[in-house]
Amino acid sequence: MPPILNAQGVSKRFGAVPLFEKISFAVNEGDRIGLIGPNGAGKSTLLAVLADETEPDTGEVAVRKRARVGYVKQVSEYPSGATVRRVIEAALDRTAVPPNEHEQRLRETLGRAGFADDGAATSIRMDAEAASLSGGWRKRLAIAEAMVTDPDVLLLDEPTNHLDLESRNWLEDYLQTYENAFVLISHDRYFLDMVVNKTVEVWNKRMHVYHGNYSKYQVLKEERRAQLMAAYKNQRERIEALEAFINRFRAQATKAKQVQSRIKELEKIERIEVPDEEATIHFHFPQPPASGRTVIEVTNLTKTYPMPDGGVKRVLDDVSF
Repeated sequence: MPPILNAQGVSKRFGAVPLFEKISFAVNEGDRIGLIGPNGAGKSTLLAVLADETEPDTGEVAVRKRARVGYVKQVSEYPSGATVRRVIEAALDRTAVPPNEHEQRLRETLGRAGFADDGAATSIRMDAEAASLSGGWRKRLAIAEAMVTDPDVLLLDEPTNHLDLESRNWLEDYLQTYENAFVLISHDRYFLDMVVNKTVEVWNKRMHVYHGNYSKYQVLKEERRAQLMAAYKNQRERIEALEAFINRFRAQATKAKQVQSRIKELEKIERIEVPDEEATIHFHFPQPPASGRTVIEVTNLTKTYPMPDGGVKRVLDDVSF
């Protein structure tokens, strides 16, 4: 079966600065891809290119015939007045799902994402206004909006951003049981370890594919760099030997044939480039001075949060310690 998505020779620049150059890779059935790399490497831009939201400067992305692509951006915005239910209904209207199945699909999808009609303490009502939701619940809604269309490949840009622990666990469980392919961007190595089976790194304007989760990627990348350094060392030794022979015998007529042979060999060598190591941030936390015997004292602490339905959620009630 052909790939769901197939990118060939894709390049993109940001102004005069190239983000990535001539990237080629495919998304196949069963792929659970983590797209990683330093900030500014072009990961979000690449995902937008795959989603047909951004045009590449060169190359093209082919989508398998009749394949559906779902795309969840980093930040999801909703118009004022649009309810959770209406967002999902509008998504269903853009699909081939028969109208008589819309309600069941809507309830199943929103239920999995934690939305309900009963106003339970752990859920948000379906008639809540989408724009008033917290960042975490807006992210849940955006993922539900994409998954209700049953995409063959789901593209997720930083899906764990704004998620509390409960929402992150929900997303982790959802992706572990997701039957179709997905590509996600994340800096959360533990989350990547739990959900992906292939790691794609965008770095130094190129792409490298590693089979396995993030921990496996770290091992494979170190092995790959060791091999690169060994090849680079061998090549440098050969180049230095050729240059030394050429410089030593260039003026001798009896060695002209051998010198020309080595000059041609030197010209044909495709030089191995060793990229700079990624920058690493180091922290140092000085030892703080000793505190008093009582570090914190809390008396009669109460905390509530307003809910989208107009109610109030009490999370702390007259707490003292």
